[in-house]
Amino acid sequence: EEAGTNAEKAAVAGPEKGVQGINVLPLASLKKSENGIPRSSEKLTVPADSFDQRLFRIFVSHRWLQPKKPHPDANGHPKYQLILKCIEDMQKRGWVPSDDDKIVLWIDYACINQDAKDPAAELNDNMLRIVGMCDMVLTPVVDEEWESWAAHLERDQIEKDVAGTYGAKQWQDYWKRAWCLLEIFFAAHVPFTPELVLPLIGGEVLDFVTEKQARPHVLYGTRESEKSEVAFFLAPLRDEKLEEKDPGNGELFSENDRQKIKYHVKELRISTMVRQSKTDEAVATFGAFDVANVLDKLAEVHKEQCQFQQQLERVQEALEVRRKDPKSSDNAVAGTLMTMGLVYERLGCFDIALQTHEEALEMQKKIHGHDHVDVATTHFNMALVFEKQGDVQRAREGARKSLDVRRRRLGDSHPQTQKADKMMKRLG
Repeated sequence: EEAGTNAEKAAVAGPEKGVQGINVLPLASLKKSENGIPRSSEKLTVPADSFDQRLFRIFVSHRWLQPKKPHPDANGHPKYQLILKCIEDMQKRGWVPSDDDKIVLWIDYACINQDAKDPAAELNDNMLRIVGMCDMVLTPVVDEEWESWAAHLERDQIEKDVAGTYGAKQWQDYWKRAWCLLEIFFAAHVPFTPELVLPLIGGEVLDFVTEKQARPHVLYGTRESEKSEVAFFLAPLRDEKLEEKDPGNGELFSENDRQKIKYHVKELRISTMVRQSKTDEAVATFGAFDVANVLDKLAEVHKEQCQFQQQLERVQEALEVRRKDPKSSDNAVAGTLMTMGLVYERLGCFDIALQTHEEALEMQKKIHGHDHVDVATTHFNMALVFEKQGDVQRAREGARKSLDVRRRRLGDSHPQTQKADKMMKRLG
C-alpha cells in the first residue's frame, strides 16, 4: 500500500508516512559511542521504520548544557552516563526490555542533522510524529550540587510533586525552556496506546501505564545515581497547564525559533480540541488548513500505534474539514481520499476501500490527467485490494496501469516502478 506524492506537501494528507523520515539511535550503538552522546554526523542512527519487530522507544527530553558550543552535554559526558545508568537500572528491575537490541532512543543531537542550516526546522513537520512513536520520555538531570537541596528531603516528599520539589538548577531551568516545555506537553497530549507497549514493560512502568493510561515521563538525575535510587515519574499534565506554562512564552537560545514554538503550541491546542470532540471549534479558531494538517498527523500516530479505527476517524475528520473549506484544493481532498482507502483496506472493508480509491482516482485524473504518479499509486492500491478479494484479472489490470505510468514518469530503476513490476510478476 502506498500514499501519494503530491507536490502540495503541506496541504495534502499524509497519514501513511508512519515513522518514515525519522531516525532513532539503537541503545547498543549509544553504548559503543566514544564521544558520549553522538553527533548526527557520526551516523550511528538508523531509520525508525527499518526494524521488523516492535521496539521500546525512548524520547530523551533535556536541556543542552553547552548551548553556545553547541553541545548537549558537559565535559566528561555526565548526561550520557546518566542516560545509560537510568536505562540499565530500569532493565535490571524489569521495567523495560533487558535486551539492548529491543531499545532505541530519539536524542535530538544524534537524530537531527546538526549540519543543516536550521536543524530545528526538521522538527516542524515531525515533532508530533516523533513523540507519538515513543513509549517513554526520559529527562536526565546533571546536578553536582544535589546535596545542597536534597539533604533535608526524603524521596516520598519529592514524589508528591516532582515538578515543583526537585531542586536541581538544571531541572528548574528545564521548566523555563520553550523546547523542553513543548516536549513535556507533547508527551502528555499526543495519543498513546498502552496495549501496544504492555508486552515490553514491567514493574513500576507497567503500574504507571496501567493506572494512568498515559506515556510515562521519568526524571533521573545525579541524586538518583549517587543514592542508587530509581527514576521519578512525572504526573501527566492536565489540559489547563498549557495556559499556565505556555511554551510560546518560554526561554530560547535563539529567538529565530519563536515562531516554530508557537506553531507547535497551535498543534497542541488543536490536538486537545480534537480529543475533546471540538473539531468545528478548532476550525473556527485556527482555520481549516492547520486543523486538517494536525488531523493528518494524529492519524499517523494512531496508525503507528495500530489504532486503525481511530486513524480512520481522524482521516474522516480531515476529509470533512477539507471538503467544507472553499480554500482547500482538490489535490488535498484527493490525497485524503487516497489515505482513507488505505485505512479501509487495513480494516478489511475492501468494498468501501475500492469505492474510496475510485473517488480519489477520478479526482486525480481531472487534476493531473492519466499520466501522473499519483494516478499510478491509486491504480496500484486498488490492485492490492482486488488481489486480496481474489479478483486476479482486475488486480493485474490495475498493476499494469500503475507500471506503465511509473515506467514513463519514474524510469525502470525507481523503487515504485520495481514494486509494480514485482506485483505484475506475482499475478502472472
